[in-house]
Amino acid sequence: MDATSLWPVAGVVMVALVTAMFLPRAALPEISSTPRYPSLDGLRGYLALAVFVSHSSVWYFYLRSGTWDVPPSNLYTQLGQGSVTLFFMITGFLFWSKLLNGRQQPIDWSRLYLSRVLRLGPLYLVAVTCVLLMSFGRAGFHLREAPGVVAEQTAQWLLFTIPGISPVNGFTETVPLAGAAWSLPYEWLFYASLPLAAFCLRTSPPIPWVIVSVAAVMILVLVMPQVRFPMFYAFAGGIAAAGLVRVPAVRMMLARRVWGGIAILCLATTFMVFPTAYTVPAVLLLAGGFLIIASGNTLYGILEWRASIVLGEMAYSLYLLHSVVLFVTYRLVLAESAATLSPVEHWSLVLCQVPALILLCFATFRLVEKPGMEAVPRWHAWLVSRRGNMRARALPSSLQ
Repeated sequence: MDATSLWPVAGVVMVALVTAMFLPRAALPEISSTPRYPSLDGLRGYLALAVFVSHSSVWYFYLRSGTWDVPPSNLYTQLGQGSVTLFFMITGFLFWSKLLNGRQQPIDWSRLYLSRVLRLGPLYLVAVTCVLLMSFGRAGFHLREAPGVVAEQTAQWLLFTIPGISPVNGFTETVPLAGAAWSLPYEWLFYASLPLAAFCLRTSPPIPWVIVSVAAVMILVLVMPQVRFPMFYAFAGGIAAAGLVRVPAVRMMLARRVWGGIAILCLATTFMVFPTAYTVPAVLLLAGGFLIIASGNTLYGILEWRASIVLGEMAYSLYLLHSVVLFVTYRLVLAESAATLSPVEHWSLVLCQVPALILLCFATFRLVEKPGMEAVPRWHAWLVSRRGNMRARALPSSLQ
């Protein structure tokens, strides 16, 4: 079998679905029992798995060349790049939909940003902890650089790598260990622009939020070491879909079964033909497939399978933590022998990692992600009460 054969992709998906089906029954009803966008919830899990497969392929060639680069295959490159592009489209779709809904019901901006912090932050801290432990562990828990330099490097990671991805304590393999983190600064840049976008949509956001939005966008663009503008084509694809699915005729037409085949054709063509997802033609094809899925098309029911929804719930864990599992396997467990594996042995080992990865991500979803999401109402109520108390104290005593 060739190192870039199609079979490992199918194998990973099948093993992941079977593993998801056998997760503890008592826990399953709590997971996405009433998904708002079932097709998108189901899509997320497959995208995260695709990134895992892409990085598994990158590891095969990295172990032999020492260079971390895209694999010599359109498919395995696009499993990473195309999937991240679709993730950006999901973000654009969901949050632009919130802005459009803001025309009828004002947006609670403090709750929105609190939900983002508590949704992304806790698990990200787990991933950063893994990076730090591995960085110091590979150095025998000794400082290889000045304390001030290590503190600055750690701060960069704690800031969602917005200032850039830098090695910690001389550990040169931070990208193989947590390379998926590179997309998070773009997510935060998009979130920062939302009040400004709401102002352009004339949804009357509070002016202080618009000012903060403008300042935050400018700071992020200046601080990020390299802003690749093709990434914003992906957000634009999601924004366009958010507007089009509000047209009943479009939504009803694209939800038909025949359009499921067209969506699969769009995605398959992009993944098989284009060497990179970061071009206008590739983004347009991906956006076409995404529009069909966002309209409620479940691709012949695949995206609404129970196992698909379960994988979708833990997609963020799969996305952030799969690199840790791969690194531990190839650098700590196998060490030098990893580079001697044949393609069949390499991909057989990847298939064996899938159940462990799914179980790990199920645990982190239950223990880290879900508590963070459930804490949003409590923390928001505390913020509202604190803000009310501050305003009360600011009033003259005659008005209280």
